[in-house]
Amino acid sequence: MFKTPNLGVSLQNAGTKYKVIIYLMATYLCLCLCLLAASSSFTIAEGVEQNTSFIFNQFNATSTIKYVADASIQSNAIRLTDHSGRAIGRAYFEKAVPMKRNGSVISFSTTFIFAMVPQPRSDGGNGLCFIMTPTPLLNGAIASQYLGIVNFSSNGKDYNHIFAVEFDTIESVGVGDKDSNHVGIDLNGVKSVVAQPAGYWQGNTLMPIDLKSGHNIRAWIDYDGDLKQLDISIAVVGEARPHKALLSKKDLDLDGIIQDQMYVGFSATTGNSPVIEDHYILAWSFATGGSKAPDLDILHLPSFYIKILKFYHSTTFISITIVSLAIIILGLILSTFYWLKRIDYIDSYKKWELQYWPHRFCYRELNLATKGFGDDNLLGYGSFGRVYRGTLPSGEQVAVKCIYKDCTEGMKEFIAEISSLGRLQHRNLVPLKGWCRKHKRLFIIYDYMSNGNLEINLYNPKLNLTWAQRYKILTDVVAGVLYLHEQWEKCVVHRDIKSSNILLDCDLNGRVGDFGLARLYDHSEKPQTTHVVGTLGYIAPELIHSGKASPYTDVFSFGALMLEVACGRKPVDAQGLILVEWVWDLYANKRLLDAVDQRLGGDYDKGEAEIVLVLGLVCSNPEPEKRVSMKQVLQVLSGEAALPGGLHVPSASHNVDRL
Repeated sequence: MFKTPNLGVSLQNAGTKYKVIIYLMATYLCLCLCLLAASSSFTIAEGVEQNTSFIFNQFNATSTIKYVADASIQSNAIRLTDHSGRAIGRAYFEKAVPMKRNGSVISFSTTFIFAMVPQPRSDGGNGLCFIMTPTPLLNGAIASQYLGIVNFSSNGKDYNHIFAVEFDTIESVGVGDKDSNHVGIDLNGVKSVVAQPAGYWQGNTLMPIDLKSGHNIRAWIDYDGDLKQLDISIAVVGEARPHKALLSKKDLDLDGIIQDQMYVGFSATTGNSPVIEDHYILAWSFATGGSKAPDLDILHLPSFYIKILKFYHSTTFISITIVSLAIIILGLILSTFYWLKRIDYIDSYKKWELQYWPHRFCYRELNLATKGFGDDNLLGYGSFGRVYRGTLPSGEQVAVKCIYKDCTEGMKEFIAEISSLGRLQHRNLVPLKGWCRKHKRLFIIYDYMSNGNLEINLYNPKLNLTWAQRYKILTDVVAGVLYLHEQWEKCVVHRDIKSSNILLDCDLNGRVGDFGLARLYDHSEKPQTTHVVGTLGYIAPELIHSGKASPYTDVFSFGALMLEVACGRKPVDAQGLILVEWVWDLYANKRLLDAVDQRLGGDYDKGEAEIVLVLGLVCSNPEPEKRVSMKQVLQVLSGEAALPGGLHVPSASHNVDRL
């Protein structure tokens, strides 16, 4: 019998089927979203305000990280440096991050976990830093204390636009470090604007943390763009974030440092062996726009500290024996090195040197005074040698010039002349205090002049000399050279008069220095042929042909110096301009005063300037017999005599022929 279907039951069954289908579709969608999230180790959120956020709980080949130089992936971590010396490694998030809004740096927050693992028998070094740079390129950055972000010439320059937080494990005095285990804030270089020994605050007590212990260490860096405040904290992984920041820098305006788009990441370096350690980044998160950096998963991190323990605790009898032998050998090497140093400190001298002993310094005294002739005490380069600043045990400041001689030929004669020059006494000469010989090295010791040399003061815009100061210095130099030529017991030809050899004392008095090339003659003796020495632009033309240095070759050098001081130009500049020819042309065209240094801004005595320029041309005459003596130059400069040979000072109202 046919039955009519129950419509209500059918609809109910259909509704149940639809509910099941909808439920299954929702479940499938959720699973897809979860798989999509799990397939990536980072997330980026860029909304309308361009805020950025990402997190790496571990690192692998698919991580969106850019590696530079020695950086690579190892054991699900970033290894910035390997076991080699002077290594550099950088790692960046692959995209530049927007860091400014309306011209101001926005708030940012980052947290990361790092480990610094010294190699066995290594002192560790040099450390790592979190950095923000406008480019991922190294741009000439070097290793060691410069942490791979700058070099010795770019350090501290405004054009770098580098913000960094350093975790330093070496004390580098040259860049201002105060200890070998500190955290610092660096702007455009590696000299920290503020630094603090590594640790965390427990009440009012700073509990130290050894950065290169091999332990996993966590860092938090937060910058408030509105308050302009930077807070930095660190703790060993497993410890809670300290309630008080290790470093808190207020009024830190980064607007001029950080650009609109910056690459964020890390940089690390090693030094020369044994200053080597491995640098690892194990996890990292970052956020901008006021959000805190996402929290990190610390449960599955690799531990390089455990590997160090296993290395030492798994030693057998053979390995213990090897280590013991290594220690013994190292001890012998250090002992040998120590005694070699002691031997080097012991002065050895020949019998003929005893006659010059009153002016002889002990090498060990000079080595200690200059701190081992280190670069920190290097004043500059002179003729055939370097010049170092030193402090004698008495506290007296000296300048020590080191000259390397290729052979011992002529050593006795050279020392005899230097010892004789030690008797020179004149207020416009740099006092020569003595000498020292060590193997094939000669050391000449002078009084230290606190205002450096004339060249530095003449060309440094911050130290621009006035015309009155320049004129006084020239008068001082003339008096000193006149003493050498005519007023001492012998005639001394300096042979290297130039702006870098004119030293200025604390009162800016000019003093002639560097007598390393000087030659002594009896006043009745004729100069002998010698090697041509001196500096391009200051060498008299006859010296090149004859090799005979005379007072008139010094006069030529002084003429070049007079023109240099008046014009503020080198005798021969980088473009090949010969100063004396340029001044001659201006003189011939009645525009002599156009040669005066423009940096003076017209603030100079025109009469004195004309005298100096004309004297400079006379002294630079290619024919020695047409030059004047230093005595005549001094008389003219001091106003006691007119220009020699009937010459007159040119002026705009008179026609002047070429000298």
